[in-house]
Amino acid sequence: MAKEKKRNQLNSRSVIVIVLCFVLLLYMGIRFVKAQSEINAKEAQLTELESIRESIVAENEEVSAAIKDGDKDELVEKYARKKGYVMPDERVYVDITPGSAE
Repeated sequence: MAKEKKRNQLNSRSVIVIVLCFVLLLYMGIRFVKAQSEINAKEAQLTELESIRESIVAENEEVSAAIKDGDKDELVEKYARKKGYVMPDERVYVDITPGSAE
């Protein structure tokens, strides 16, 4: 009888250990998948930020070249037009037809 009781205790302990190992493996698998998705999202964000950086570097090089060449007036005019400014005697026409691209 004592041997059967010990055997039952060992069986129940081994079942508990197996279940705990399974739960631990499941948890680790879920964490791995979540970490992979976070890595993928950060890599996409990095790619986007690198492209933004490249465009800013190109714009900075353009501005530096314009300053070195003495084209400051053209540069100021370009950025003023981007902001919506116009020359005093200039007329601006805006296409308001549907489907027109701005």
